[in-house]
Amino acid sequence: MRLTLVIGSDGAAFAHDLAALLEPVDELTVIAPVVRGHVSAGLQASPDLDALLASPTAHPTYAVADSLELVGFTPRWQRAGDDAIATRLVRTDLAMSGTSLTDATIAAAIRAALPYRLLPMCDDRAEFRVVVGAEDPRAIHIDEYLDDPATHEATQLLLIADQISISADVSQALLDADVLVLGPSSRTLAIDPVLRTPGFIDLIGDEFPVLVVDHEDSAPAALVTVAGLRAPDPGSAEPVASDAAAVLDAARAMTR
Repeated sequence: MRLTLVIGSDGAAFAHDLAALLEPVDELTVIAPVVRGHVSAGLQASPDLDALLASPTAHPTYAVADSLELVGFTPRWQRAGDDAIATRLVRTDLAMSGTSLTDATIAAAIRAALPYRLLPMCDDRAEFRVVVGAEDPRAIHIDEYLDDPATHEATQLLLIADQISISADVSQALLDADVLVLGPSSRTLAIDPVLRTPGFIDLIGDEFPVLVVDHEDSAPAALVTVAGLRAPDPGSAEPVASDAAAVLDAARAMTR
């Protein structure tokens, strides 16, 4: 069975749990959003990819972040663990040599010995900005807003992008998949950005098996409000409990 899972950083543990239950002949491809991407200390950060590339048993250290903050070089919202910074160093170096984000991510996943194939939703820049303040509005990066949402009055969620579309690898993953699994992850910050990427929904037919994992949106309520209506579930969607074993059982039942 070939599963394609759409998930963000808040679902990293679930991705590992699901992968651990698969049979050797099964395949799991994880598609992650890139809308929280930014440049930090000259490095290409992608928090969702960074989290999904990390070991679930690792204990993060922050020696580099502490040193940067000590000299006032980076703001608090850009704080990252040493492992994430190492991942970003390699990603940035590959990007400077012309490697696509998809290929850089696949290479990083192989080095990390991930139990699943990891793909970014696209190779193009697609960055969320939040418009804050009613009297003197300004657009700040989504992660700056998420660092302390109580201090900001969100009025609009913007996607900063030119011409974007899902990558050829994501297209092939959808064409090859037996079941598409959505979440558990923030609908606003992870699932909907992938579903709304041009080209994604076009590959999901009305009868395509889709499992929608029960998950409360972890995004701040004000952000959910300004983000607008939730993207409709594609294909022949069925709800399932937020449990890896339950998801796997439901997926197998769909493909019998």
